[in-house]
Order: sequence, then structure tokens, then C-alpha cells
Amino acid sequence: MSNDRLFKIFGLLLVSLTSSIGCAQEHVEELIGKVQSLNHDISNVLIINLNTKKTTITNAKGLFKLEVNVNDTLQFSAVHYSTKEIMVTEAMIHQKMIFIDLQEKVIDLDEVIIQPHNLTGNIHLDAQRFDSKPVINSSSLGLPQAKVKVKTKNERLLFEADDGKFVKLQGSPFGVGITVNTHKIMNRISGKTKALKNRLVLDEHIKIEKQIANMFPTVAYSKELGIPKTHIEDFLSFCIHQTDFPKPSDTKNPLQIWEYIKGKSNTYKKSNGLN
Repeated sequence: MSNDRLFKIFGLLLVSLTSSIGCAQEHVEELIGKVQSLNHDISNVLIINLNTKKTTITNAKGLFKLEVNVNDTLQFSAVHYSTKEIMVTEAMIHQKMIFIDLQEKVIDLDEVIIQPHNLTGNIHLDAQRFDSKPVINSSSLGLPQAKVKVKTKNERLLFEADDGKFVKLQGSPFGVGITVNTHKIMNRISGKTKALKNRLVLDEHIKIEKQIANMFPTVAYSKELGIPKTHIEDFLSFCIHQTDFPKPSDTKNPLQIWEYIKGKSNTYKKSNGLN
């Protein structure tokens, strides 16, 4: 057999072997699991495939689905829980469902002093020592409008500055009278109303920023997105002020929010010299 023919056969075998290895590496499976802690389901756990960078979030029952390969490393992180990493095995993929247990973060206290009521630490026993009385409020008394949302300080100020119509027609014994709301008009002209509206927008941004910050643990921002801990607050503010930021109704979807801030992380790092 000639050398040329041997080289051709060797080349074909090499191509075939390379293709087989490539197909094996691209063999993706869907892993189904449930995250829990002491038999309690944990929602909004961020799960990251550290190999493929694909992510997902557990639902209200702690369930999740994620595309994986054998030997991929998955990271599970949630607020108030210790971060956990596992390596995907062949056995896990063939199971109908895997169960991941997370440990709650424990804050150690140097010393606890119970006083001045000689409490024992036994909740049931200590509760009997107190003559507890029901809390009396507008809801317990069944007063009208007890469930009406209480306005914030800035909401009250805006209401006072911009309440009512500009012009109001009123009947009188002498005919129809016109009342001009000079208070509202002057607040509009002076810019006070606009300033108060801007305050409400800022209040909403701060509220959403806190909400998002509490969705994911610090390690998710620093380790996976490369955002230094000292820049997390500024980064979230940067995301919230973008014109394409999700609507308030969509900020309750952790997975959608994670994908959004993940997409904005490179832009933020580049603009702040963090790359």
C-alpha cells in the first residue's frame, strides 16, 4: 500500500475521531432539580453553570431546569444561604430529579443577655408570663378605608401641591362663578410640582434598587458579573436608569432581571474602567 493511501486513511480516521469527540462534548442534557433547606423549598435561588455560563432561577417551589454536560460545575447562591457548588455526574443526569440542600447562614453572637423579665428562652413558657393584648388599629376595629395605602412623605407633598383642577365652576345665587386654583398654578410655574414628581421617580428607583439587590447574593454580582462589591449599588443604579430597563411589573421576575443586568455588566465595567 502506498504512503499516499496510508496518509489518506489516517486522515479520514483522524477526522472521524475528532467529530466523535466533538459530538460527545456537545451532548447537552436537561437537568431537573429542586433546591431546599431543612425540607423547606427555596425560591429565587440563582443557579449558574460555571462552564457554559447559562443561568436559571428556582421557582416558588424550589424547582429548576438547566442545560448541562457531564462534569459541568453548578453554583447555587441565594440571599441568607451559603453558596454551594456541585459537579454534574452521569448519575445525576439520569435521575428524574436531583435535590440540592442549602445551609442557612448563621450569624454567631458573642453573648446573649435576656432581661429584664427573667426569660428562660423557651418561647411557649415565656409567652405565658406576659399578659398579651390584641393590637388595636384601624384594621382590627373595622374602620372604613382601613386598607387604604398610606402615602409617603413625597406623595403627600405632591398631592398638596398639585391637588384639584386649575379652574372650577361653582353655582351661586348670582349665577355661575369661576374659582381659579392659584396654588396649583404657582406650583407648576415655580417648578415645585416637577421637582416633587422627580422625587417620586427617585423614590421608585431606590425601591427597585433595594428589591434587586436583595434578589441575589453579593457573590453573584462580584464573582459572576465581575462587579466589585464597592460598585454594586452604583451598578444597579446604572441599570435602573437605562431607557430599556424592564417595566416595574417585570422586575418581579428574577430570571429576567438577572439576564438584563448580566447583559449590562460589560457596558458598566467598560465605562468605569473595571475591565
